[in-house]
Amino acid sequence: MEPTQAFMNNEPRHQAEYDSRQVQAARRVLVDLGQVLAAFQDCLVVVGGWVPDLLILEAEEAHVGSIDVDVALDAAKLNEGRYAELLKLLFDTRRYRPGAQPFQLLTEVDLGDGGQPIQVEVEFLAPKEVKLKKNKPKLLQNFRVLQADGCGTAFNDPVEIELVGQTIRGADNKVRLRVASLPDFLVMKAMPLPAATSRRTPMTFATASPISQVGWVSWLPHGSSEVRKGRIARH
Repeated sequence: MEPTQAFMNNEPRHQAEYDSRQVQAARRVLVDLGQVLAAFQDCLVVVGGWVPDLLILEAEEAHVGSIDVDVALDAAKLNEGRYAELLKLLFDTRRYRPGAQPFQLLTEVDLGDGGQPIQVEVEFLAPKEVKLKKNKPKLLQNFRVLQADGCGTAFNDPVEIELVGQTIRGADNKVRLRVASLPDFLVMKAMPLPAATSRRTPMTFATASPISQVGWVSWLPHGSSEVRKGRIARH
């Protein structure tokens, strides 16, 4: 029997190009990762395009979300075999497999709506300044995290949230995730991307208003009336 072909996530450039099924599938992967990697919550921070969606509440114009998932790993805490254990947990589910890039895993999500399964990329990043210890023997040949400028910023003041939704298999669940704070998200977005990837999540900010001394972020995507914890230093 021929395997079912999954719908590929061709990277959109504009908000209008984001397909709701792709975003829904990626959100399920977030919940799935929160469930499978619950024991590693202290080592993981969600970064990238999901940050505004998860932290900015009741926005007049909702953030588009993302069609993939970016996770920053705290390499300093993934010693003594924990890194290999983290990967093993994912592969043991048989839902994740290596992607086209050495820092990617792929998974397919069947939304149960009669449409094609959606392929979602999960990308693993780590601070560029941290020297990663190689696991011997390697659990997965040629797999390595992407070390990126500014990635360490994600661990400055991450926000812990509860996310309610469905897993890849469609089961309802509530998980806890750590998400990069909005100020740290802005710092990371300003950093040049490594050559291995050129993605940018569409993001609209209000015209730059002055940022007060240490306090709540005063410029956010338009319409935001509530935001989860986020503090920014004097600018």
